[in-house]
Amino acid sequence: MRIRSISLRALPALLLTAIPLLTALAASPAAATSYVMVSDEALVDAAPLAVVGRIVSVDRSAGLQGRSGAGAVTEYRVAVEEQLKGQVPAAALLVYVPGGLGRDGMGLKIYGAPRFRVGERALLFLEPDRRGGYRLVHFLLGAFHAVPAGERSLAVRNLKEASEMRVTAAGLEEVRPAAQDTLRDFAAFTRWVKERAHGVAGRMEYRIEDRDGKLRQITGKFTLFEDPDGKNLRWFAFDSGGNVPWKAFATAQAGLTGGGYAEFETALKAWNAEPQTPVDYRYTGTTTSLNGLSTYDQVNSVLFNDPNDDLPAFSCSSGGVLALGGPWYENATINFQGKAYHRIPNADIIINDGLGCFFASSPSMTKAAQELFGHELGHTLGLGHSCGDADGPDPSCSNPTFSDALMRAFVHDDSRGARLNSDDQAGIRSLYKQDGNSPPAAPTHLTAAPVSTSVVHLAWQDNSSNETEFRIEVKILGGTYADVAGVPANTTEADVSGLSPATGYAFRVRARNPQGDSAYSNEATAATAAAVEPCVAGEQTLCLSNGRFRVQVNWKTSDGQTGPGHVVTTSDSSGLLWFFEPSNWEVVVKVLNGCSETNPRYWLFFAGATDVQYTVTVADTQTGVVKAYFNQLGSSAVATETDAFATCP
Repeated sequence: MRIRSISLRALPALLLTAIPLLTALAASPAAATSYVMVSDEALVDAAPLAVVGRIVSVDRSAGLQGRSGAGAVTEYRVAVEEQLKGQVPAAALLVYVPGGLGRDGMGLKIYGAPRFRVGERALLFLEPDRRGGYRLVHFLLGAFHAVPAGERSLAVRNLKEASEMRVTAAGLEEVRPAAQDTLRDFAAFTRWVKERAHGVAGRMEYRIEDRDGKLRQITGKFTLFEDPDGKNLRWFAFDSGGNVPWKAFATAQAGLTGGGYAEFETALKAWNAEPQTPVDYRYTGTTTSLNGLSTYDQVNSVLFNDPNDDLPAFSCSSGGVLALGGPWYENATINFQGKAYHRIPNADIIINDGLGCFFASSPSMTKAAQELFGHELGHTLGLGHSCGDADGPDPSCSNPTFSDALMRAFVHDDSRGARLNSDDQAGIRSLYKQDGNSPPAAPTHLTAAPVSTSVVHLAWQDNSSNETEFRIEVKILGGTYADVAGVPANTTEADVSGLSPATGYAFRVRARNPQGDSAYSNEATAATAAAVEPCVAGEQTLCLSNGRFRVQVNWKTSDGQTGPGHVVTTSDSSGLLWFFEPSNWEVVVKVLNGCSETNPRYWLFFAGATDVQYTVTVADTQTGVVKAYFNQLGSSAVATETDAFATCP
C-alpha cells in the first residue's frame, strides 16, 4: 500500500500544482561510458596527484549544497594515508564524481561512474576539479578499489558498466572485455606507482595471474552499481504515443565530416525502426545549452567535444574515455505490464574532445560514429550490455548472437554502424513492447475522508494487475469533474490537498494502461473542515443551536444561474431560506441536539420545496467538522441524518 500526496490549486479551476518528487541515485545493469584503455605508465604520468586513501564520508547530494558548479555530483571525503605523487594540500581531500542529486532534486545516474563506500581504501589518480577539489584522471580508469584476497589485497577497477575500445596504428581493433582487466597486487602496485612518479623505471611485478578465475570471483562483490531496489529504468512517454526529442550541441564534433549531426540522427532512427516497440527518439536540431549532465533541464542532448570539461581529454597515444552519458530518473516507480520501473524524464550524453584520431583510424568514421552514438542511445533507453560485462554470463562474448549485438560491451567497428541484431531487439522489446492485454479492471470501494481544511484522504481497492497508473478526478458538488493527477500503479491511497475550506467535493478514480482506461470507481464525497470560529448570523448565514452550527445554501438553475440562499426566519434549531424572491420559501433546515438520547449525536434534517440544484453546507464551529448535502437538478430532496455530528456534547 502506498500513499501519494496530490496538491490542487483553488477550485473551480482544478489545476494540478507542481509536486516535488523525492529522487535518489539508483543504479541499474545498463552502461553508457566508453573508453580506450590507458596504460599504467600513462596513467601515472598524466596524474598530477596520486594517493592511497580511505573514504571517510559520501555525500550524494553535494549538488544540493549550493557549491558553485556543483551540478549533480557525489562528493567523497578521502583521508590520505600515503602520498604517491604530487603535493597533498591537506590530510583530507574532496573528490567529485559525476552523478548524484542536483540542486533541483533530480537524480542523475552515470553508468560506469566509480562509487566508494565509507571506510573503503582506494588508490586514486587525481587532478584539480573546477569545484575546488579533485576529480579522477581518466574518470573510471583512475580509481582502484582495495579488495581483500586472503593475506593480500588486490587493486581492482570496476569496469562493468563501461564499453572498451582501442585505437591502433591500423585502426580500431576489437579488444578483450573489461572482465579481463589486469589484476594487480595492491601493495606492489602502490610501490610501483610511487617509484615511477619519482623517475624510477621499476619492473611491473605487481601483475597477478588468475588461471582458475578464483581471484576474479572475489572482485565481483565490488560491483557497486546495483540498483538498491532492483528496478530498471524506462521512458513512459512512448506508451501513450509520445516521443522523446533530442538535440545536438551547436558546436560540431571534431573529427567528423559534417560535425556528427547526421550520424547522431541515424543512430536515433535505428532504435525507432524496431518494429514491435513504440520507441520514438526524434532529432529536433541543435542547442547551445551547456547543462548536459551538470543540471537537470529536461533537454535531452548530446554535447560534442566535452564543452564543460567534464572529462579528461582523450589522448591519441594513451587513450581515455570516449563518451559519458546517463539518464535522469525519478525515485518513485511506475508499473508497466505488472513490473515496476523508475521513470526516465531526461537523458544526456557527452562526447569527449580529442577524438579526431579515434574516428580517423576507423575504416569508416561515419559508421564508427553511428555505432558509438547508437550504443550510447541504447543505454539511455535503459538497456545494458549483451555480453562482455565483468560479472555477466558471457564476459568473453563467446555466444555469437550476443557478440553480434550493438549493445555488447565493446565495438565491432566493421562498418556496420548503428545496426540492431536479434538480441538488441529482444532487449528493447522486454522494456517497451506492449502486450495485447485489455484495459485494466476498475477500482472499487472508493472512500473519501476529510483531513483538514484543505486536504481529503482517498482510499480504494485495486482490482487490476496490469495498470500503469491511476487517474484521480475531482469536482465541487454540483460542478464538473476534472482529471487532476495520476498516481503510480499499485497505489491504493492518496491525499488530495489544496482544496477550499468548508466545501463539499466528489471524487472518482480509474485505472489506466496503454490499452486504455478502466471504468470509473464509485463516486465518493467529502467536505473539507471549516475554521474553528464563531458563527456570525447574516442574510446568507443561519446560526443554529445557540450559534454552534453555521448553515449556508448555494443554488444553480438549469440555465446556469447561481446564487446563495437568503435567510427568511430562524429559531434556535431551524431556519427557512429563499432563492429567487423573499415570498417564495425554498428550503428548511433543522439541527437538533440529540446528545441526551440513545443515539448521542446532533441530528440534521432538511427539506426542499424546489427542484432547483442546491447544496446545503453545515459546519460545527466548535470542531470544524463539515457536512455537505447535494440536491440534483430536477429532484426535490428530503434528508434525515440522525448520525450527522458525532461531536457531543
